[in-house]
Amino acid sequence: MLRELKKVVEESGKDAQEFQQAANYLLSHQFVSAYKHGQRKYFLLVEAYQNYFSNVFDALGMKLYVNENERLLGLLPVEREAFVRLKTDETLFLLILRQIYEEKIENFEVDNGFVATNTHAILERYVQLVKREIPTETRFKDILTLLSRHGVLIKGKAYEEDSKNLAVHVTPVVRLVVTEAYLRQLESFNGSDHEQDEDQDESIQLDATSEE
Repeated sequence: MLRELKKVVEESGKDAQEFQQAANYLLSHQFVSAYKHGQRKYFLLVEAYQNYFSNVFDALGMKLYVNENERLLGLLPVEREAFVRLKTDETLFLLILRQIYEEKIENFEVDNGFVATNTHAILERYVQLVKREIPTETRFKDILTLLSRHGVLIKGKAYEEDSKNLAVHVTPVVRLVVTEAYLRQLESFNGSDHEQDEDQDESIQLDATSEE
């Protein structure tokens, strides 16, 4: 890989550190968007030198995903063992975010591939869908942090009229980690056996290398 790095550096006229930083950033964040603050430079570099980065990540057992229309790129694990095992509540919130995303898309409420919602709307959908009480505030924050770390959502500021209600932007990443087949499977969940499935988990395409 050092030979390939030297070659791409010579061809591009850029510093080797720029390529290393972009690769490390993508490894730690899994997805980057040209529209997200602080990520554009990494997106443009990886987009311009896709062959090099594809080879780098392929050697690590990951596939480089590039969506030029939505200006989004990321890493998808090839081996199932690289998938993160999510708890049931984490998986259900992913389903909810995917549903909200699709509804907003159908209503043309989208900006550069991102759709806006808020934490109150997400929690209300959770209660309606799974017939459970909402998780504790601490647990909900942990779930949002996990999904934010993997690029599924971007947490915004609290509303002035309600400090506990945060603005949330759902990203196109949610379509990658919650497939149509997976969505149909989760939609059959009715919450009636939640005491039995509390300790169960689900496989999802979140790169395990991003976990802390």
